[in-house]
Amino acid sequence: MPTIGIIGIIAFYILYATAFCVFKRGSMSKPAYLPCFIIGNIFGASATAVLMLLYGVMNPNLAMGLTLGGGFVIAQLIIALVFKNKLSFIQIGGAFVVAAGMFLLVLGGS
Repeated sequence: MPTIGIIGIIAFYILYATAFCVFKRGSMSKPAYLPCFIIGNIFGASATAVLMLLYGVMNPNLAMGLTLGGGFVIAQLIIALVFKNKLSFIQIGGAFVVAAGMFLLVLGGS
């Protein structure tokens, strides 16, 4: 995988997790709803722009699987840590299944 691909994936994870944390924060307070909605969508749109750039430097199936699968797992963990939400054993298992799927995707991808 090219270095730009690794940097892009990390950037995607940061933007994606930030968007979800901002959305969660906005859901906790009526006055914060609209500003958090706008800011969260800016981060989310930026993550999508990074994904589009990744499509140009790596296999699109691999880029999508790694960014969306990893983004999901990282967002779950970050939200659980930042907002002190407990994850059940089943939820943690689900995150591991997604991570295992990403691993298989990398093994079979180019």
